[in-house]
Parts: sequence; C-alpha cells; structure tokens
Amino acid sequence: MQRKQIGVFFGGQSPEHEVSVITGLQVVAALDPSQFDVTPVYVTKDGHWFIGNNLGDITRYADIPALLSKAREVALASGPGRTLALVERKSSFIGSSKEILLDVAFLAFHGGSGENGAVQGLCETLNVPFTGSGIAASALGMDKVLSKKMCQMVGVPVVDWLEVWEYEWRGREAAKLEEIESQIGFPAIVKPVRLGSSIGIARVVNQADLDNAIEEAFRYDASVMIEKCVPNLREINCSVLGDGSDCQVSVLEEPVSKEGILSFKDKYMRDGLSSKSGGSKSRGSKSRQGEGMASLDRLIPAPISQELGEEISKLARQIFKALNCSGVVRIDFLMDDALQKVWFNEINTIPGSFSFYLWQPTGLPFEALVQKLVELAISSYENRSGRVRSYDVNLLATRSKGGLKGGKS
Repeated sequence: MQRKQIGVFFGGQSPEHEVSVITGLQVVAALDPSQFDVTPVYVTKDGHWFIGNNLGDITRYADIPALLSKAREVALASGPGRTLALVERKSSFIGSSKEILLDVAFLAFHGGSGENGAVQGLCETLNVPFTGSGIAASALGMDKVLSKKMCQMVGVPVVDWLEVWEYEWRGREAAKLEEIESQIGFPAIVKPVRLGSSIGIARVVNQADLDNAIEEAFRYDASVMIEKCVPNLREINCSVLGDGSDCQVSVLEEPVSKEGILSFKDKYMRDGLSSKSGGSKSRGSKSRQGEGMASLDRLIPAPISQELGEEISKLARQIFKALNCSGVVRIDFLMDDALQKVWFNEINTIPGSFSFYLWQPTGLPFEALVQKLVELAISSYENRSGRVRSYDVNLLATRSKGGLKGGKS
C-alpha cells in the first residue's frame, strides 16, 4: 500500500512555542516510516511556515537562524482531492515541481491559533483531514471560562471563579481587588483564560499578590480567571481518546509538585525521565527529541480509591462528549483529599506529548497512539465531507434583474 503523506505541524505564534516543538518532534519520531511519509512543518514565532531536512532534529533548534537558513518557506493551498499542498513561496504557481501534497495535517500546536480552532478552521477551508478536535471544541477547550460554563451546563462540578477583563481592570484596580477578595477570598489561583503549560499562573494569599499576579497574567491574555483554592489539594488527570460518543479513558495520574501547583518549570525543564510509572521509551528516540510532559514527576496510576477513579473517568467521558471532542485530550481535575471530592479544572485538546505516558500502561504504545490519531482524523473528515455542503440553486441568476432584495410585486 502507498504510504500516507503526513505533515506534522508545530511551533506557532504562542508562548507555548517551544513546548509545541518538543511535542511535534516526538510525533515525527513515533510515526512508522513503513506506513507514513512524514514532513515536519515548523511555524516560526512570527507566523512563517517552513519545511526542510533538518527540521526533525531537536538539536538544530538551539540556533533557529541557522536552522531556517537551510529550510524552505512554504505557503498552504488546497491540493487535488482532499490533500493539502505545501507550495514553496519562491514558486509562482500551484502545481510546480516544488509542491508537496499531504493526506493528513497532524496538528501538534499548543496554545494560540494552533490550538484554539483557527488552524483547524484553515484545514477545513482547505479541505484536508486534520488530527484532533474540530473548530468549536478547540475554541471551547482553549477558553477556561467557556469550558467551565459548558461543564456546568451538563452537571460537571467546577470551583467558584471570577473572570476579569483588562478593560474592566484598568482604572478600577482597587475596587476590583476588593470585589475579588469578597467573592473568591484567599488563597486563590490566578491564570490567563486562554493559555496553557502553566504559563502566567500564580497562587496568591493577599491583595498585593493578587494585584501582581493579575498584571502578570494580562501580559499573556486580555482576560484573567481568579479561582477559589481547593484545600487539601491533589491534582488528578486523565486522557480521553476517541471521536464523538465512542471514547475511552486512560489510566489516571497524579502529578507531583513541591510548590502545590504545577509550574512551567515542573512540566518541561526537568532533567531526565522522572515519571514514577517507569514507562518505556518510544523508538529509543524520545530522549533525543526531548522528554516534554514525560519528564514530569507523576504517580501512575494515581493512588486513589477505585470508586473515586470510576467517578473521574465518568466525568471525563461526559466532558469529552459535551464539548464534542475528537482525537486525544487530557482533562485535569482538582481534588480535596479530605472530602474526597473532585472538580473539573481544565481540558487540553492538544495535550503535551499527546499524553502518551497515560496510554502506555494500557498497552497502547506511542506509535500506535499516533497511528490511531491519523485514523480518527480521516474518519472525522469523511463524516464532515459526507454531509450536504452546498445548496443547488443559483440565487444570483434568479435575482439578477430585481436585485437581491427582489421585487415585491
């Protein structure tokens, strides 16, 4: 059988740019070369798209200018059938010998337009299968406020929170601080509404801390969420894989942090593979391509009761279906250890390292996981493309004489 042409897209205009590079290159290493012909597609921080032989080697990213000097800039266009064309920008027309046709766009972006539905919309417009959730689910998943509201609508518990927009904050800082203390209290958690990887997140215990944390969070987003702190906090996460109502839940994990809340440094800047699951390495290349989320200290499976584990798995399926997700996601829960009570925290529609470390204990290795994501991408595309997408009437011809408003006689 002819190998499928897969483009792995990573990088992008996001504070999570470097994290996306790690995840993307992990996917490049895990895709089976006997089944897939893989093209790494690196998107720079200023939004330019590149391909090249050296883009699959993480060591080259220490010197981006040198890396790009040997890469080729491309533009995206609709190819024949359901393919996506990568056309070198130096070429003046589509169909040149410099064109690469992709069967599937494997999206490994984190944050920004790559995860919030914008690139997913581009893929739909260009009529190509893509991995992960669709436009609406991606947008909802990226927005912590909207995802919480959706969970509330289907009966999933969430902690109390307030959202503050920058235009509400400027000039009214003192009043807002009083309002937040009155409604949420201390300690509290401050985070940008549409960002991941624990960037811009802080735990605050007084108004001075709160003021500083909100100002820091506004560096990354125009709105900020302030959440009530859960006492006796433990964080329990899981991954969900599937499409629509057909989905399965991975084993549960408990990330470990000395600071109480996970930081960017906890997640991505640790030395060596320190997962307490003892998971195996993918193709022997994962360490070469960066550990990503696999380097985080974690307990797998999470040391909780079977009853609570079943409750979390049930809630995870409920959230996955309510947001109409597809592909693989990670859903994070907050737990009060004393009360044995859990709340939805957030969902990652393109999780770091695609949460492969949560599927390995179930017997699904990273190679099989990425292959499953390609299969789901094609299945989702066929489901979308099988619907009526046009209405066979020439309205412009029938209204050409009377105008679009038409005659009333």
